Amino acid sequence: MYPNLEAELGRRKISKKELARLTGIRYNTLCDKCLEKFGFTLDEAVAISDVLGKPMPIEDLFAKEAKTA
Repeated sequence: MYPNLEAELGRRKISKKELARLTGIRYNTLCDKCLEKFGFTLDEAVAISDVLGKPMPIEDLFAKEAKTA
């Protein structure tokens, strides 16, 4: 689980289904990657960050622990 990614999706009210559509990542693949069954590629991570408006560095967005302010 990527808590910062989940939080950013919630803030922007973007569902995983919508994120999959916007990034071109198959929905089931996106869900598996969010559950860490597989890793995101750099291109996928950049695409997700772009859709979210680059809210934070990619390494923070995909950190395994929540970023604390």
